[in-house]
Amino acid sequence: MREKTCRTGTPSSAGLASAVALAGCRSTRRAGGTLTDITDQIDEDLQRWRPGGLLTGVFAHLDLDTGHLAWINAGHPPPLLIRAHHVVPGALEADGELPLGLGHGYQPARTVHHTQLEPGDRVLIHTDGVTEARLRNGQCFGENQLVDFVTRALAAGEPAPEALRRLIHAILDHHHGQLQDDATIVLAEWHPNTDDTTSP
Repeated sequence: MREKTCRTGTPSSAGLASAVALAGCRSTRRAGGTLTDITDQIDEDLQRWRPGGLLTGVFAHLDLDTGHLAWINAGHPPPLLIRAHHVVPGALEADGELPLGLGHGYQPARTVHHTQLEPGDRVLIHTDGVTEARLRNGQCFGENQLVDFVTRALAAGEPAPEALRRLIHAILDHHHGQLQDDATIVLAEWHPNTDDTTSP
C-alpha cells in the first residue's frame, strides 16, 4: 500500500494513512470480511482519520489449498504472473481502478479479479516506485528490467527471498541509494500441499 496526498504531506501523515489501512484490513479480515469489505472499510476509515489523503494498494487472497488467487487493484501497476521462469504476458492485467480515500460519492464499486495458479507459480506485486526509479539522467529502472532481473534470478535456481533481496539492492544501486518514491515489492510462490495424511 502507498499513501498519496492531495496537499502537502508529512511522513507522519503518510504513516497514519498506512496504519489506518493496515488496521482496517486486519480487523475486517479477522471478522471474515471479503476483499471488497476490506477496501470499503479502508475507504471509510481514511475519510474519518485521514480526510484528503489517497492510498493505493493491491489487496489479495491466495487459497493455499487450491491455488485460487483473488485480488483488488486500487491504483497500482498490475501484478505479474511468473510461470516456469517466464512472465505470462497480460495474465493479471485489468482495467485500472481509483485509489482509496476518495470519499462518499466517489467511492467506486471495486472489481475482484480471479485467476487459478499452477504449482510453482509466482506472483510479483510492486509499486510504481520500483519501475519509475530514475537515474540522474532520467532513465527509469523500468518493468522490462524488473521482469528480466527476477526471471533470470529464479531461472538460476535462487529461492524467492534471495531473488527479492538482490532485486531490492539492484533498484537501490540504480537510484544511488536515494529513492524519490516508495518501492515496495511482494513475491508470493504457490506450492500445493502434497502431504497425504489420510489413512488407506
